[in-house]
Amino acid sequence: MRNSSFLKITVLFFCITINQISFSIDFALLNKPAPAFNLPGKSDGENKSIQLSSYKGKLILLNFWASWCGPCRAELPTLTKLQRKFQGRNFTIIGITVEDEPFVEKFLEDNKIKINYPITYGKIKSNKLLEKYGNPDGILPYSILISPKQEILAIYPGILSEAKMERVLGRLLDSF
Repeated sequence: MRNSSFLKITVLFFCITINQISFSIDFALLNKPAPAFNLPGKSDGENKSIQLSSYKGKLILLNFWASWCGPCRAELPTLTKLQRKFQGRNFTIIGITVEDEPFVEKFLEDNKIKINYPITYGKIKSNKLLEKYGNPDGILPYSILISPKQEILAIYPGILSEAKMERVLGRLLDSF
């Protein structure tokens, strides 16, 4: 009986606490030009500069993530599948890591993860970019869908649903 009361009080406290947490996502960025960036990164296994402007004409899913973020790690297989499924259709994912290269590369190597889309590195620059994309609180994972004209189409805070993204990407790619 005593444990039951403690559990109820703990659950109640948790629910009240969660309701008090608010995150600032700037949805006013929708349909506005996507902020430009030029970050160090890797594409097709080669170190190179990753620039948003290089992908003009493609539908882009920009995904902010970190190796220490559990939901981000869980989302990586979904992103890899989406890239594989839609890469031949004027689409790419760009992963923006909010960590420096050594941490990301060690994580990928230790976990035998192969990412099939460009990723960038740079904790300070990536966090500043995260703010420019409407996420000053640093919520991860955080994804932005960018049109071929480089305008923000959608903002997705939190983990992506593979089925939902397949439908969204399929519809959008059919309309461009």
